[in-house]
Amino acid sequence: MTMFPSIAASEAPAHIRKYLDPGEKLVKYTRFHWAQLIQPVALIVAGAFATIGVDVTQPVKTGNALNVAWILWGLWVLWVIATIWDLQKAMALRKADARTQLFATVVVAAIAYGISWLVQNKRFGVGGMLLIVLLIVIGWALIQVAEWADRFFVLTNKRIVVIEGIVAKTVRTMPVGKLTDMAYRQSAMGKALGFGLFDVESAGQDQPLKLIPFVPDPDNINMQITHLLFAGSPKPNPKNIVIGGQVNPNGDVSLTGQMDG
Repeated sequence: MTMFPSIAASEAPAHIRKYLDPGEKLVKYTRFHWAQLIQPVALIVAGAFATIGVDVTQPVKTGNALNVAWILWGLWVLWVIATIWDLQKAMALRKADARTQLFATVVVAAIAYGISWLVQNKRFGVGGMLLIVLLIVIGWALIQVAEWADRFFVLTNKRIVVIEGIVAKTVRTMPVGKLTDMAYRQSAMGKALGFGLFDVESAGQDQPLKLIPFVPDPDNINMQITHLLFAGSPKPNPKNIVIGGQVNPNGDVSLTGQMDG
């Protein structure tokens, strides 16, 4: 059987060690795959081109170039909204109570009114407002980079741990012994770049770790977890053996036995 190296929890790096039990052994720790940053970077690049396109064609006022530039900028904004405020949160808001829905509506209306007031009163030109939107997206992308740098996948001989968060730290844990099902998937990009999505299930209704995306080197990590599962299986105890038998009338002897494990 393939042996995977491990170290004592006391020898783990300080930023990992403080979340481990002294009796654990660290099998694997790694940052999540850098492909997690592709989307934030792509949003910045696309936003820069869309903003420059609108700003350059704004003085023209005629022709289709300005209309095309605004359409592209609008599509970019929709992409930004779908990424930052994902569709799952939008669907959850539809099922929220009336007070939450009213609050969200008021916030969106206030932002829209503020932008309209600034443009109408010429506090900011169109180019200035587009630049503010782009800077907001750049700020969000920088936060994603910082969170990625401080987000770790940790595997010990007892559990799977995901550590994430810059200011407010979140540590999600699943004991290896409670795994009931596990699979990982690789998209075409994941296969090319070397990352996968793990889908793990444990006994019980609470699932602190369900989908774990952007796990690097998924083949190796899958084998490590499988090794831990088999290594943790109970072994037969030779002390718990019960043997019985009987002699049949024809002289044959039949034996029965039971062994723990």
